[in-house]
Amino acid sequence: MGIRTSQANRGQAFEQLLNFTNLQYERAGIALIHKRPTPMKPLRKQGFHFIATFEKKSTVDYDGVYRGKAIYFEAKSTREETRFPLDNIEHHQITHLERAEQQGAICFFLIEFAKSQEVFFVPLSTIRHYMLHAQTGGRKSIPKDDFEYYAYAVQNTKRAALDYLLWVDKLIGEAA
Repeated sequence: MGIRTSQANRGQAFEQLLNFTNLQYERAGIALIHKRPTPMKPLRKQGFHFIATFEKKSTVDYDGVYRGKAIYFEAKSTREETRFPLDNIEHHQITHLERAEQQGAICFFLIEFAKSQEVFFVPLSTIRHYMLHAQTGGRKSIPKDDFEYYAYAVQNTKRAALDYLLWVDKLIGEAA
C-alpha cells in the first residue's frame, strides 16, 4: 500500500525545492524571493497544536525582487503524466497576477510534472490563453506536449537547484 498524499501536501517537495532555490539566489545576492504565507485563523487549541482555518484566499505562492523588477509567481504540481488540469488554478490567482503585471511585475507559473520530475516556466500570457480557450468550450487542461512549445524547461545549474530566473531574464529581455 502506497502513502497517500493529500491535495494540500501534493507539492510539498516541489515547494521545498523552490524555497531552497530562492535561498541560493538570496545568499548569492541575485534575488530576494519568498514564499507568501497563507493567512490562517486559529479556531481552538488542541494539546500543543492549534486547529485553524484559512482566513481568506491566498494571492499567489511567491513574490520578490530580481534585477529591480517585482516578481510574482504561482507554483503548481500535478501527478498527471500527459496533461496539466486547469482547474488546479484558482480564478483569484490569475486576477492577482494580472493586476501585478499591469503594475510592471514579471508574472508566471512554475508547473511541476511530479512523476517525471520535470518543471516548466510558463508565462502568464500562456496560461491566460489556455484559460480563455477552456472558458469558451475548449480543453480543460494543457497537454504536456504543448509545454515543449509554449513553456520553458527549468534545469539545475551551478547557481541554483531549479534556476527559473534564466527564463525571467528572457521575459525581461523580450519586454525591453
